[in-house]
Amino acid sequence: MKSKAQIVARFGLLAALSLVLGYFDRAIPITWLLGGAVPGIKLGLANTVLLYAVYLMDWRSSVALMLTKVFLSGFLFGSMSAILYSLSGGVLSLIVMLLVRKNARAGALTIAALTALSDIWLLYRNPRPGGQMLLCVVLIALACVASVAAFVVIRRHPEWGVLGVSLAGAVAHNVGQILMASRVLRTPQLLYTYLPVLVGVGAVVGTLTGLVAQRVFRALRIETTN
Repeated sequence: MKSKAQIVARFGLLAALSLVLGYFDRAIPITWLLGGAVPGIKLGLANTVLLYAVYLMDWRSSVALMLTKVFLSGFLFGSMSAILYSLSGGVLSLIVMLLVRKNARAGALTIAALTALSDIWLLYRNPRPGGQMLLCVVLIALACVASVAAFVVIRRHPEWGVLGVSLAGAVAHNVGQILMASRVLRTPQLLYTYLPVLVGVGAVVGTLTGLVAQRVFRALRIETTN
């Protein structure tokens, strides 16, 4: 059983890590990868700290860490609107990750379905995509393939369940932010123009961070199966 000092130290370490990663999130100009087609896109490095919290701490500590990360990073690097968007994404992401942890395979399959539907929707609205839109379509297709691959891997190797949790959490974070943005800005069209692309981006980022997290958990000998 961990002592109170160990719990506090771990919480402080993860909180500090989320702030440092949040700074790098804003410093890395990832938007250029899509030619400006998805403005404001970030790697979401700071949000991966919540993934570790889901496995390393209880749900109350995970909630406290999420709130600490949102408000401190908002005050240090963002604005009140940034705090609002980050909070909505963080809350939905954390809830989804806590739920998906119980069935990571279902989480990966759900993301595969969402990315497939997002690609179909974009192709329906743009039968002959070109330029930036074509790049977005290809990105979402790759995210769908990655999600299916994650489902297969988790089915055969349950210890890779963190991959499904990461996928679901990353996508949920983007969904939460865009839902809040459409509400605050009163632009519901974001839900069918911007959201499909963010679902694909979230799945790509979630796959990458999930692979890294699995390696870290294995090195630290942290159990990731239920």
